[in-house]
Amino acid sequence: MRRILPLLTLAASASLWAGTVVEGPDEVLYLDGVASPKRWGPSEATVTASKELADGHPTVRLHIPVDHHGGEAKYPIGWPRMYLDLQAGEKDWSAFERFEFLAHTAMSRDALPRKIINLQIQCPDRQRNNNRNLEEIRLGEWVRISVPIREIRNVGDVARLGFNINDSDYRHGDVLDFRFGGFRLARSRDVRFSLFRVAAKVVFQGTKTLAVSVDAVGPPEEIAKGIPCAVRAGEKTVQEFRLAAEHGAQTLCVPIEKLAPGRYVLVAFPGEEGKEASEPFRVVESPWPAE
Repeated sequence: MRRILPLLTLAASASLWAGTVVEGPDEVLYLDGVASPKRWGPSEATVTASKELADGHPTVRLHIPVDHHGGEAKYPIGWPRMYLDLQAGEKDWSAFERFEFLAHTAMSRDALPRKIINLQIQCPDRQRNNNRNLEEIRLGEWVRISVPIREIRNVGDVARLGFNINDSDYRHGDVLDFRFGGFRLARSRDVRFSLFRVAAKVVFQGTKTLAVSVDAVGPPEEIAKGIPCAVRAGEKTVQEFRLAAEHGAQTLCVPIEKLAPGRYVLVAFPGEEGKEASEPFRVVESPWPAE
């Protein structure tokens, strides 16, 4: 989580990135260069260009004949893999919300193992490696893989991407063909909360602020203008205000010191269809006398 933010004090920041396109509710930056086979370094596997496209974008093919006897001398049952070094302009993902790509898998048998293939995102090296088993993959289908940026450590310095399998997860003689393409970074064009959760559902009267965990998505310069919020008691609105926020996961502090004991609902983006988020909470009498 990021630092706790008070009421609105933030200034607007820069907006769009060069090269982005609008797709539905998202602003997208495609990284088609990542699908170039010349940039990938394979081991115990081969990498070639694929004739298939992923939503109109180029794809790279990773071909793996699983061999439990012919791998590296010390590790005959090894880790067939390929790695790519990112170039300038591809390394800072911090202004985005998701890293995504499409994956297609073919296999000589009709049943994939539980551990299919790993994605590695090194920021910038193996000591700061973000490793993810791509369990979303389905045999014979194109599947979109979406990695939330908030889950990637040191995302401002992404240096290397990698894919690998563990030979031990497969049978000797299995043949695998993975295709990856449509690599992209994306963010929401509209400000909203993908997470909105009150930390304490019951607080004492006189408590100054209510902590709320949020994940703000959308253009940072719009988020910086503040998030419209309200506190409701039944059908009545008892407070309206704007909360300062920044892009990403954080804890916000909602002023509630003047609320009398009762049941309330905290609402973000009140009345905005598709964006409104709400959380109930309760104020109870304090066991301590007022000062």
